[in-house]
Amino acid sequence: MSTIVQPPPLGSVSQVAYVVADLDHALSYWIEVMHAGPFFVFEHAALENQRYRGGPSDAEVTLAVGNSGETQIELIFCENDAPSVYKEFQDAGRSGVHHVGLMPADYGEARKLYDSLGFEAAFECSIGGTNLVYYDTVAALGHYTELWEKSEAFLEFQRSVRQAAYDWDGNDPIRRGAL
Repeated sequence: MSTIVQPPPLGSVSQVAYVVADLDHALSYWIEVMHAGPFFVFEHAALENQRYRGGPSDAEVTLAVGNSGETQIELIFCENDAPSVYKEFQDAGRSGVHHVGLMPADYGEARKLYDSLGFEAAFECSIGGTNLVYYDTVAALGHYTELWEKSEAFLEFQRSVRQAAYDWDGNDPIRRGAL
């Protein structure tokens, strides 16, 4: 009898992210039309230990993160021309969803799975000591797939953004954050 090998649990998609050319316009849409928020803006977010397609990078981005129901919405604005999956997306003239984000139960095993499927680790970095990787799943899915290492800091960040959305009364829709 053969044994079916199950891939590591990847969890559910908890984030949908967009690279935007105009952060203020994107924020207005998500807040005023979609009634998502509040959004926490992280100017020049500290992306540490960056690797873009195997080489070093020093991408600077401003991030805006808020929830639409259970789903976290991330808006990414490129602050410089350093090589990254964000800049690559813009240079290709693309618009729309840039990536979906997942926090697998076992980050290392999930990476092995994506590697075994032939997907390239296109961009890697850490934020606040938590590792993340973007796999180039564009040809297969139309967007990148981001995996986050499971950490208490990242879990708490997600919980706090989600809770702010539950408690939000429409006031103070754009808030400054620090990573």
